[in-house]
Amino acid sequence: MEAILDFSTDLDVSVLDRVVTVMFASTGAEQKQAQTVLAQFQEHPDAWQRVPTILSTSDNSQTKYLSLQILDKLISTRWKTLPQDQQLGIRNFIVEIIVSLTSKEDSLKKEKTLINKLDTTLIAVSSLQSAKENEYK
Repeated sequence: MEAILDFSTDLDVSVLDRVVTVMFASTGAEQKQAQTVLAQFQEHPDAWQRVPTILSTSDNSQTKYLSLQILDKLISTRWKTLPQDQQLGIRNFIVEIIVSLTSKEDSLKKEKTLINKLDTTLIAVSSLQSAKENEYK
């Protein structure tokens, strides 16, 4: 489980998927360990950089949702400190994922919760960008 905490190597999304599954499907010590590892993963300052990989390769909706929670935290706490090109890249990435998921009817139905979360995340980004633009007026 702790392998997902090694940010010096590429993330094995299948391991993350297993940890998330244990978190939601197990009980007792195993669930507690998964919960601890996931909390540490989410709190890592570089966790947000794993979000694109997670969203593009995970088959687990709960894992994808968790990755969006990481992105939401970045947006609410560190957005203003990010360079403008990273802000734009994140916004464009969110838009691309929304377009991709909503262009196919099967994923539109299957990923409804994820799409709603993406919409909320995009709204947060847009409101921060609008606030920044209004500062310069």
